[in-house]
Amino acid sequence: MRRIALALSLVLIAATAFAFVDRDEGLREMTLQRHRGEVTVLRDDRLIEVLDESGIQPGDRISTGSDGRAALRLEGQRRIELAPDSRVDLVDTASVAGIGGSLLGTAADGDDLSIGFGAVSARSGEGRFRVDLGTGSSRVGVYEGSALIASPGEAAERVERYFESEVAGNDRALQVRPLNVDESDAWDQIHLNDVLLLDERITKLGNGLATQLGGARPGSEYFSDLADGPVGFMDPYLERERVPDLLIGFTIARNTSSPLADAFDESFTYRGQGGRWGLIARIMSARENRLVAQLGRTIIDTGILAADASDGPGFGSGSRQAATNGTGASGNSGGSSPTDGPGSGENPPGGGGGGDPDPGAPPPEEKEGCSVRNPVECLKDPIGGVIGDDGLLGDDGLLP
Repeated sequence: MRRIALALSLVLIAATAFAFVDRDEGLREMTLQRHRGEVTVLRDDRLIEVLDESGIQPGDRISTGSDGRAALRLEGQRRIELAPDSRVDLVDTASVAGIGGSLLGTAADGDDLSIGFGAVSARSGEGRFRVDLGTGSSRVGVYEGSALIASPGEAAERVERYFESEVAGNDRALQVRPLNVDESDAWDQIHLNDVLLLDERITKLGNGLATQLGGARPGSEYFSDLADGPVGFMDPYLERERVPDLLIGFTIARNTSSPLADAFDESFTYRGQGGRWGLIARIMSARENRLVAQLGRTIIDTGILAADASDGPGFGSGSRQAATNGTGASGNSGGSSPTDGPGSGENPPGGGGGGDPDPGAPPPEEKEGCSVRNPVECLKDPIGGVIGDDGLLGDDGLLP
């Protein structure tokens, strides 16, 4: 029921967000459109309340109230959306200066859009990026394409899709890291909805197995069997990372085109920077259908669900249970590039991989309380459940 409620809430938030975002498709150049709540324009010391649409010109200050949302179109394919409690000064026909709140800029066809704040500017000619303004620091995050952050006396910092950069003191861009995703944020819901759903699916599966294992932890022997080769590159992670994270990070790495060792290290580097697994999978271009199906298969391949966890092949005893509660930082180590192992299909050349479930296999019979929308219940007793001996999760390898 919690999963269904969460899915419904995501849909409702996204639907609400689309209701006020998609209205500006026909917005004329140099026009401001009120989506909801209070929207005002300050021009020559005269405050203008915007009830629907209004023309705008350089020198205008545009503000939204605590319940206000608005969109403005500059010249060409340059658009900016304003969240509640936001303010911008219109500099010219291609740029604004952010004063406060959150702004979403969209540029296309090479029409450079610039959003300045403090001594910094973020610009893009082909992309969608957000600027969240703070007093001590701000952030620039990118949903599509890329954006450049220009700081005084420094080379411009490029931020690619699914990444963000904090701007300290509003004058210096810091290290680029994965986007900090918030399910309650309307723009995240619109532009990262599929990422959030993928993250929920794979996290649910990983946590389900960890619950079954109790204090037992998979060791190098277990992962070596899956990889059909040595996995010494995992040694720094085995005791300090949570069991779900080990399983998810390993499975993501197997489903990229990079060598397994490099991809595994990369996944935990992003994880250490605060990235969600669904976003990490997208950043690393993991094959998502295979990822979900293979994670389910990996759970079955442990052999742990039909036996006491301490008797599972390649598993440690409960003496390491305390480590399951740690988060751990990412480490970097070298290693070989083993291929996938038994039960996981064939690898593409030079990287991870894994076979898809047999598309001709009959759908598994669901038992009471167990369904593709509640995989944790299935893990408690996989016999006859939706995750069967073939690791099947759905005809396309995804949880519907």
